[in-house]
Amino acid sequence: MLPKTEIETFASDWVAQNLRGVSRSANLPHELDSLAAWLTRDARSRGISGSDLNRAVGDIDDYLMERIRGQPGTS
Repeated sequence: MLPKTEIETFASDWVAQNLRGVSRSANLPHELDSLAAWLTRDARSRGISGSDLNRAVGDIDDYLMERIRGQPGTS
């Protein structure tokens, strides 16, 4: 298992690269499911399990929603 800080860094970098332009639209719940699956798949490809990711960042959907809300220009 990787240290929590490394997993947090991975998640933060992933968000910076993959959430640009995602807005809070009517389709957001479906989009969040897709993004969470994509993040989890990419984490696994780097040896980070879904449960390790969850321990580091909390609920993945909530984590992604917070990041989307924090983006400039989202409503």
